[in-house]
Amino acid sequence: LGEIEKKIKQTISIQKALSPAEFPLKVKHARAAIIGTFHSGGAHSFWAIAVRQPLQENRITAWKFCHLLHKVLREGHPNACQHSMRQRGMLTELGKLWGHLKDGYGTCIKQYTKLLVTKLEFHDRNPRFPGSMAMKKEELEQIGGNDINYYFHLAVEMFDYLDEIIALQDAVFKSLTTFHVSSMTSAGQCRVAPLIPCIQDSSPLYDFLVRIMFKLHSNLPSELLTGHRERFRTAFNQLAKFYDESRSLQYFVSLITVPQLPPHAPNFSSQVDFGEYQAPVVVIPNSEPEPEVEEFVDNLVDMSMQQQAVQPPPPQPSIDFEKLIIERDELIRHLQLESRFEEQLTAMNSELSQAQEEMELIKAEKEELEMKAQTAPTLEQKAMAEEERAKASEEKFQKLKTMYSQIRDEHVKLLRTHGEVSKKLASSSKIVTEVTREKEELRCQLEDIQHQQAKVEETLQQSSSEAHREKDELQGKLKQLEEKFEDMEANKSAEIAELRIKCDNLAREVDEAKSENEQLVSFKDNLSSDKETLVADLEALKESHRKELTKLQEEIDHLKHEVEKNSKESGELQEDLEKQVASLQNDKGDLEAKLSELTAEKESEIEVLNCKYDEEVKKSEDLKVELEQKIQEVGQEKEALISEKEDLCQQLEAVKSDVQAKSEEIESIRENLEKELSDANAQIETLKDLLHQQTELEEKHTATLQTVGNLEAALKDAQIHGEVVVRSLLEACIKSSESLATRAISEDEFNSRASGSPTYFGLLADELLDVLTKLGLSHGQYVTDNASVEPFARKVILAGHLMATVQMQGAIVCNSTSDIEYG
Repeated sequence: LGEIEKKIKQTISIQKALSPAEFPLKVKHARAAIIGTFHSGGAHSFWAIAVRQPLQENRITAWKFCHLLHKVLREGHPNACQHSMRQRGMLTELGKLWGHLKDGYGTCIKQYTKLLVTKLEFHDRNPRFPGSMAMKKEELEQIGGNDINYYFHLAVEMFDYLDEIIALQDAVFKSLTTFHVSSMTSAGQCRVAPLIPCIQDSSPLYDFLVRIMFKLHSNLPSELLTGHRERFRTAFNQLAKFYDESRSLQYFVSLITVPQLPPHAPNFSSQVDFGEYQAPVVVIPNSEPEPEVEEFVDNLVDMSMQQQAVQPPPPQPSIDFEKLIIERDELIRHLQLESRFEEQLTAMNSELSQAQEEMELIKAEKEELEMKAQTAPTLEQKAMAEEERAKASEEKFQKLKTMYSQIRDEHVKLLRTHGEVSKKLASSSKIVTEVTREKEELRCQLEDIQHQQAKVEETLQQSSSEAHREKDELQGKLKQLEEKFEDMEANKSAEIAELRIKCDNLAREVDEAKSENEQLVSFKDNLSSDKETLVADLEALKESHRKELTKLQEEIDHLKHEVEKNSKESGELQEDLEKQVASLQNDKGDLEAKLSELTAEKESEIEVLNCKYDEEVKKSEDLKVELEQKIQEVGQEKEALISEKEDLCQQLEAVKSDVQAKSEEIESIRENLEKELSDANAQIETLKDLLHQQTELEEKHTATLQTVGNLEAALKDAQIHGEVVVRSLLEACIKSSESLATRAISEDEFNSRASGSPTYFGLLADELLDVLTKLGLSHGQYVTDNASVEPFARKVILAGHLMATVQMQGAIVCNSTSDIEYG
């Protein structure tokens, strides 16, 4: 009972939600439909109730249905989208139907059905997105992962979804402006109410698109995303306009907080904009206030509401509104159930009245049948008499019919056998003519084959002689080429021996040059080591001289310092010091001169050694170049000899291949000739078999001719027997007609007053002539086609009746008058 009550409650809520009155969808009815999806675990029960509503009869009902379905898909059970996929065709057809209506609701319903189909297809392709589109950015990243292709296609699908939302709001606002409808009236609120779920869907779609576009621009080149940027820019401008227009509606102030978009679209190439980006927020109050609309759905509900309004206010200030609302809902539900039961009662009363009317009609028919039954006895007596007569005539006719059927069956059997025999005769004659024709053709073919065999033997002999001759020529050419090849091999071996000797000499010279080069390198190494030692000695001398000079300079400075201190001393000391300084300077100059001489000598020796080394290197390089040139010349000669050898080998192989091809051609010619000979022998054997078959067929033909003659004789006998049977049948018909005529006279069926009148005899004679002519025609047709027995039998019976009538009339005339000549 609880489940039934829930289903009844859901049915009533959906019916009330889809009422044809032009006011917006009530929240409590939509909430009941949404709760019903959770009770049933999906949208099956919702669709079972919704499809029975007059969606194609009332445009307001269809518009409210789209709004209710949108809310169910958003807030209902998670399986609601999946269960609604099978209804896409119905939604599309509903949109096409109302799209022809040009009053504002038609185009809006068409756009709304497109939006709902797009939403269902989006959730079918992306099942991890909930119907409410409420999802965190971490969940979006988990769905897409690192697959850039998925994000690319997902952005396209979201753009399509957003385009349908924008198209719907555009159609709604156009209908408001076209028909001058205010959003504060019930008609205007009915039109703009579905824009609330559209705003709820568009806000997360915009957020997802911004995040996906930033992700795509960070992983793909900017040129590849030009189309995405253009679509986002147009969608951004249209969505901002939609939000601004919705924000200006007074109806939305207490129902929804419309999000605010930034003044400019974000720059996806800049990460700064992504850091400053804030997702738009849509706020829906906990309880949506419903506008007060005068609705007269049910008189009982209105009376209860009036009773509640009439009641005086309670004295206590604290009132339990929830309890009152629950009691009101229960009262409404009971009243609705009572109204439903009353409707069922009226329906049953109407069915009962219809059943009573049908009973009255049946009674009237029964009375008519009873009246007919009362008047039926006299008719039954007449019918019985007529039935007895008909039975008697029918029995006689059945007897005649059985006799006719027997005769006809026998005749038909004979005709069938005659037809079969004639067919066999015709087929055998055809076979004989074909056999004779094939025999002549085979003889001609045999002669052709023999002629061709003679030609083939001649061509075989000619080809064999030509092949032997060509083979001898090729063998001679082969011997000549082998001799030339042997000469070339001998010359080549001699040249190779000379080249090997030259190569050995060159290798020896190369080894000597390498040894000299090694000696020069070792000498150079020695010179470089001597040079390094000399340079080290020079450096050491320079360092020692520098040290001595520094020491002298320090002593001079020290002496100068002492001289400055002891400037008051005598000039003798000063002169001695100056002499010592001069001598030291002279020693320094001598040392520097010796050092420069030593460095000059060492540099001259190094230059000489470098010149000698350069000369030796040049000589070794020249030797190396000469050796390389000689090696190249030897290699070229060797390659030329190898190429000549290869050419000779190719020529030999070509000659061998020609010889082999000629031999294969000769063998193939032999095989073909042998096959042709075997085929000719096989054809000759087949011709012999055909001649043997022809003789057998001729024997069978003679046998069939004999059987045909026998069958024709039997057929003639059967025809004679059939004529005898027909004559007996005619006699029996005449006798039965005579007995019928006598019985008719006894029952006064013939008018005695008409007997003997000339006009009667004239009419009877004309009718008899007509029947006799028809009898002759039917007899002729029966003779030509023995299957038409029944019409012939009818004509015979009719002629018998007339002849019996003539006989009886003649007897009456003879008995009634003595002047027979005058009739």
